[in-house]
Amino acid sequence: MKKLLLLVLAASLIFSAGAYGFTTFPSPTINGATGLVRVPSADILPYKNFAIGVDYGSNSMAQRESLYYKVNIGAFNNIEMGVVGGYDQTNNTSTLREGVFVNLKLSLSTDDSSYPLLLALGAENLASFTQAGVYMVATKYMKQGFKLTFGFLADFPANKFRPMGVAGLEFPMMDDHLVLLCDGMAGETIAQVDAGIRIYFVPWFAITGSALNIFQDQNNPQGKDPKSYLVGFSWVNPF
Repeated sequence: MKKLLLLVLAASLIFSAGAYGFTTFPSPTINGATGLVRVPSADILPYKNFAIGVDYGSNSMAQRESLYYKVNIGAFNNIEMGVVGGYDQTNNTSTLREGVFVNLKLSLSTDDSSYPLLLALGAENLASFTQAGVYMVATKYMKQGFKLTFGFLADFPANKFRPMGVAGLEFPMMDDHLVLLCDGMAGETIAQVDAGIRIYFVPWFAITGSALNIFQDQNNPQGKDPKSYLVGFSWVNPF
C-alpha cells in the first residue's frame, strides 16, 4: 500500500507540473558539472542561478556505499562554477574523498535558435592529484526532440596524459518531465558506458537514478569509474 501511495503521489506531482511553462534547468552529473550521467554537456546553469545536488548509492564491485554532493553557480553569462565532494563507506567507516574540488565550465556559444549547437570548455576536480580532468564538448538540440553531446575528455592518472572521446544522448519524454540518459567514454586503455533517468517534478527540481560503468565485471575491469548504482536529486534556487 505504501508503495502504491508513493507511485500515485509521484505521478500526481509529475502531471501537476504541466501547469508550469516547462523549460527545465540543466542538472548536474555525478561529478558535478551540468550534463548527462557522467559526461558534461555544453549546457550551463543560467546567470544568477545556483543549484545543489546529492547522489547516494553503492559500488557494486566493492560493496561500498558512496555519497556525492555538489553546488553549481551561474557566475557570469557564459561561466558556470561549482564544487563537488563526498565520501565512501566501507565496514561502517566513512572515508572522505581526496578533497572538495572546483569545477569550471565556459560556454563558447551564442546560438539562440530553436535547435542550437552549443560548445563548451571545462575543467573538473581542479587541484586534485588523481581526479583532475579537462574537456571540450558540443551539444546539438535535434529537431526530433533529443539532444546529442559529443567531444573530448582527458585526465592525468599517474601524471600521464590520458585522452578519450565522449558522447551521450538525452531523450526527453512526457513534455520534458521524464528524461532518459545514456553516455560513455572510450580511450586507448579505457571504456565506460553509463545510463540514467531524470524525473522533473517542476522545472527546477529533479530526482535522478544513475548507473555508472554498467558493463564492468571481473573480466572487463577497465573504466574511469567503478560500477555503481545511485539515486539523487538536483534543486535549482532552493532558497
